[in-house]
Amino acid sequence: MTLKLGTAKIDITPYRPVPLAGFEERTGICQGITRPLYARILVFQHDREGRKSCALLVSADLIWWDTKRARALRERIARQWDLDASAVILHATHTHGGPQTSDRFTPSLGVPDSDVVRWMEERVLDGVRCAFRDLQPVVLRRGTGQCRIGINRRRQVEGSVIMAPNPEGPVDPEVNVILCLTQNGRPKAILVHYACHPTTTGENYITSDFPGVAMERMEKQLGDGTLGVFLQGCCGNVRPALIRDQQFYRGTDKEVRELGEKLADAVFAALNRPMHPLRPIPIRSETLKVHLPFRELPTCAELEKKRGGAGVVGEWSRLLLDDPERLRSHIPLELTRLELADRLVFLAMNGEVVVEYGLMLKKHFRGRVLPLPYSNGMIGYVPTEKQMEEGGYEAVESAFYFGLPAPFSPEAGLILHETLLEWIGKEDDHDLPSTARPNGKGGSVKGAGL
Repeated sequence: MTLKLGTAKIDITPYRPVPLAGFEERTGICQGITRPLYARILVFQHDREGRKSCALLVSADLIWWDTKRARALRERIARQWDLDASAVILHATHTHGGPQTSDRFTPSLGVPDSDVVRWMEERVLDGVRCAFRDLQPVVLRRGTGQCRIGINRRRQVEGSVIMAPNPEGPVDPEVNVILCLTQNGRPKAILVHYACHPTTTGENYITSDFPGVAMERMEKQLGDGTLGVFLQGCCGNVRPALIRDQQFYRGTDKEVRELGEKLADAVFAALNRPMHPLRPIPIRSETLKVHLPFRELPTCAELEKKRGGAGVVGEWSRLLLDDPERLRSHIPLELTRLELADRLVFLAMNGEVVVEYGLMLKKHFRGRVLPLPYSNGMIGYVPTEKQMEEGGYEAVESAFYFGLPAPFSPEAGLILHETLLEWIGKEDDHDLPSTARPNGKGGSVKGAGL
């Protein structure tokens, strides 16, 4: 059995000034470029006695991919290179220093430049061509480390949830490192999976934020054309721990460099410890859509009253009135399972998923499953059942920004929790302790504090 890997790194920095995405208070077009944006592309090909299976993973310095455009691009790639569309993952590092890629959201989240978005997609296709021409045998090694640059941002104050530092709230400090070595032992690529919002700075300059700093150091220090690839984890309610007087603040490129260096230090510490080999297996992929229900929808009369309002609520009302198809009782969250090696499964999700789901997945599947939210599109925040009852930005206010007709019903969290365990667990039952199985003795899919 042979696993081959082809890589490419493509500059996708917008060729003209554009509005940046992610911060309501940041307006106008960007004032310049602090750090360029890249799409880093990996093609994996498994060959066993002439039977080949293949997968493509793109990690781009973007806030997210538009769901409709991502579907079209994945299908285009699948046709051109004879892949299954489920074996194509378009992932975003979630930097807030890049362009808006979707017209599905309120303008407060950033206005897309459609010409620039199309140009970036063509650049990605150029990179895919290069990666397919670069295939060579590799072996995989995996290690872990710890990095504590993030903090939970949901804090209870007098019965309400506000966005403020919560040192007692959950975070995921684990850094997963997957090293891809050629047959002569040269590092060809290094994949770094970590969960923290890249919202270090709100300056109106293009930047890849701390993931870009860390990956550039990986590439420089390992040398020989090694590709550093950042994979964002479930960081929906975790952001950099930049705190003054018990409140968050946004930094400058100085803080971006400092956080990136801390992540890079954690990666090199993992590389200096024993790493475990990952046995190649035929690559498998599968996609499932989970329909998440909303709470009670607004009426057209209620929206008309708010249509002329200022700010995001007015934008939201106009968005829904201009597109009544949005007024549906549910929205599909797309899950894509990609198994690349023994005990290595990537779970792509087209939502902004909170950290509790990532911790649950890692615990129940003993580290085998690494979640990749911000992949193959974006529907908005995906909170837990408990958070949907508590309220706060992720559970309620964000619905306006993402053009959702209403916040999710608490039932949505339960549905997703059960689906994740049952769908992934159906392949892994033989490998799990009974208390972690979806219907195993002594355990239930409704637990895990969600």
